[in-house]
Amino acid sequence: MKNLKFTLVALFAVCSLVLVSCKDDSPSPVKKRNVWVGETMDTYYLWEDEIEDVEYHTGENTFDLFERLVYRRGEIDRWSFITDDYQGLLNLFAGVYKSTGYSFRPYYRDQDYSNEVICIIEYVEPGSPAYVAQIKRGDIFYKVDGQVITDDNFYDLVNRESLELTFGILSQDRTIEELLPKKNISAVELQSNPILKTSIVEANGVKIAYLAYTSFIREYDKELEAVFADFKNQGVDELVLDLRYNSGGSVSSAVLLCSLIAPASKVGSVLFKENYNELLNRHLISQDGEESLIMRFQANANNLDLSRVVVLTTRNTASASEMIIYGLKPHMDVIQIGEQTHGKYYASATFTDDEIYNWAIQPIIFRTENSDNSIDYTQGLWPDKPVQDLGLVFNQQEVFDLGEQEEEFFALAIQAITGNLPSTVKSAITPKQSVKALNTGTKLGHPLKYDMHYDLKK
Repeated sequence: MKNLKFTLVALFAVCSLVLVSCKDDSPSPVKKRNVWVGETMDTYYLWEDEIEDVEYHTGENTFDLFERLVYRRGEIDRWSFITDDYQGLLNLFAGVYKSTGYSFRPYYRDQDYSNEVICIIEYVEPGSPAYVAQIKRGDIFYKVDGQVITDDNFYDLVNRESLELTFGILSQDRTIEELLPKKNISAVELQSNPILKTSIVEANGVKIAYLAYTSFIREYDKELEAVFADFKNQGVDELVLDLRYNSGGSVSSAVLLCSLIAPASKVGSVLFKENYNELLNRHLISQDGEESLIMRFQANANNLDLSRVVVLTTRNTASASEMIIYGLKPHMDVIQIGEQTHGKYYASATFTDDEIYNWAIQPIIFRTENSDNSIDYTQGLWPDKPVQDLGLVFNQQEVFDLGEQEEEFFALAIQAITGNLPSTVKSAITPKQSVKALNTGTKLGHPLKYDMHYDLKK
């Protein structure tokens, strides 16, 4: 992967010289920071030609300036951001952040008659406060600190760092029966391992590997390769990749994962193409040719050489996770089970400056394209088999843990592979299809939700 940071240093310097001539002789720290923000966005931002004519040399609030430079915030660019905590950003990229250790899906308890919200646990991170409190997948909490959760108080209640959670059982008539005891839980700084769960099952003579992967964190690439080495050593025939709770991360890790899955014959084939703003595209091509915009399948000793993969998705499957699906589709059979994905096909990069202490900007810098450019950029990826995650709760059916072949999505994946549900599934899987989830956007969960970042080499 090319060294974008240094390939473009001369171009960035030219832009800087033009702006420096307009600066004060001794700019204030705020003015200096604002000029840096403006220069960087002018050079790298995907929609730089849409940036309004802004005077960067004023002393206005830097956060406000950045928002003025974002193209149609909330409609086109929903993802670019700025921070005054660069080290905190690096920690987040590495999977270190303050958390209670549980992930949950908020649904309306009774969408026709109430604004009350129930929160269903999706998974719990091993060793976390939630794990210690014996919270598990499928548990429902509906009160925080004694208050019933509604769509009005939702963000205030669930984003607290210390909470008293009241759990309950959802009845057929959509009422809640309280469970005791209540559980007190406090957030701590966690090192999150994105390899949440792995397992291998045999069904109808087929050996099927399962991987629940929650974030593309480059620091865990070696562990990811080790997982595939184990799958390969055990002779797996098929793979179920669970990306239901994965909202993105490192582009290089996504390229690695694709290279571990795809047919071995695809090494060297085009996986993705990068489409930057017009200025950068011209510059990169002039320096290194068209090849500088291409990411290819990599050779890897742990490649499974598969002709098919089943991917499990929800609306929170985004960015680098979506790359896996649309990147592999032109090269192999990809079966998608679950919900329509988020629909983010753009990558950002981190820009910082030694003289601009502890500030960083994370603008969108390119749009990804797969090898046959078959992406509909207006919407997320539609599943082959639509299923709503945790909808079984509303049917009072049992929710199994991730990686167990009885778990709803995994069971349906096994059925897609073998033609039959696992023999251990005792009753028909009849998930509710019309349950209304609360749309939380980026305000809930990991602070980098829906991020796909390009790793600038140093």
